[in-house]
Amino acid sequence: MSDTRVEDRPNPTPGPGEVRVQMRAVSLNPVDWKLCVGVAPWWTEPMIVGVDGAGVVDALGEGVEGVAIGDRVVWHHNLSKQGVFADYAIAPSHVLARIPDSVSDEAAAALPCAGMTAYQGLVRKARLGAGETVLIQGASGGTGGFALQIAKALGATTIALARTKDHDRVRALGADHVLDYTADDLHDQVRAIAPDGVDLMYEVVKAKDANVNFRHIRYNGQFVTTDPLPDLSNVPAYTYALSMHEVALGGAYGASDMRTQKDFAVMLEAMLEMVAQGTLDPMIEAEIGFDDIPKYLGRLMERKVTGKIVARL
Repeated sequence: MSDTRVEDRPNPTPGPGEVRVQMRAVSLNPVDWKLCVGVAPWWTEPMIVGVDGAGVVDALGEGVEGVAIGDRVVWHHNLSKQGVFADYAIAPSHVLARIPDSVSDEAAAALPCAGMTAYQGLVRKARLGAGETVLIQGASGGTGGFALQIAKALGATTIALARTKDHDRVRALGADHVLDYTADDLHDQVRAIAPDGVDLMYEVVKAKDANVNFRHIRYNGQFVTTDPLPDLSNVPAYTYALSMHEVALGGAYGASDMRTQKDFAVMLEAMLEMVAQGTLDPMIEAEIGFDDIPKYLGRLMERKVTGKIVARL
């Protein structure tokens, strides 16, 4: 991407409650390229991007407890701060998850943004349970792919929406049913599987008129969405009676919500354990070098990526 460059800076120093991490692996997310092209008006200086990183703690700030130098950690970063695409990064100690010995730095780095978005939506918000049916849009991407696997691990019946060329891939991730989201009779196909409608729909692509998706969901069902909220202006009252959940991980930093920030570590550790047990695939599509990050951010922007891209530092 033409808006990115590499430059030398002094190593950062951790403040109270913070640690410095020597970075070993980072993963790329759509939010990274969006920040590079100028959608961060709060930035008033050249910024380092990157929200998903894994590495080794090499310095502690004042008052840090429960974290030691030498710990392998991974976290979801505050995008209003200098990011993780660097040799060293600063992180608040309370958001760090320890990486099990059996999990690689690359696998850990693939999880935070996309993985926790899926986990928070399904587990924390919707509380998806065994026997329920979930419809997942964008199932071939990062968040959708993690949502598919987590839903399957919870015992749900999974219906994946994906392009035809990605059907084999999403079946391998655990889809019980795979549908082409461009099909003219998509609604009929969904209702053939779930006659009363699905219990939950997970929306990971830009939402439009809410009626387009809400009609797939049973009365009193649930809808989970990421960015942005769907247009509800044409939804008549008492039509669906569903519960709608917005997932916005980064908002926990802007709102200074410590309870949610601390839960980042808990959610990540749960997913790391799933990776260690072989029940969650980090979906690494490619492992690249640091210098290749701008090129692959461009591929993300052009929607040419399925799964996760991880850079080794």
